Amino acid sequence: MIAVTCRNGEHFSVDPLHIERVETDPDTIIYLADGTKYVVDQTFDELLRTISDHRATVLVAQKQLAGGVAEIAEHAARAALHIERRARSRDTDHSPVTVTPGDDED
Repeated sequence: MIAVTCRNGEHFSVDPLHIERVETDPDTIIYLADGTKYVVDQTFDELLRTISDHRATVLVAQKQLAGGVAEIAEHAARAALHIERRARSRDTDHSPVTVTPGDDED
């Protein structure tokens, strides 16, 4: 979301992905995809710079998030995972018997 100011002084946020077009004759007018229009105090250049900065920030956050996810996946791949299944013996003492994967059970 980017912050904009209407000519009447009202401050609000707009999702730049919903901006359909911007006109500047003589005021800067933002048209959203749903048909809503806002007359804002920002100049066309200020608005474009704000949108560009917002997109750059989103890209950096996505890269950082992707790096974090990759780091977690790499850590999980390096972690030694030992799985064993325990079963009860059929003897009367009911002591547990460790069965490791690959062992044949009879």
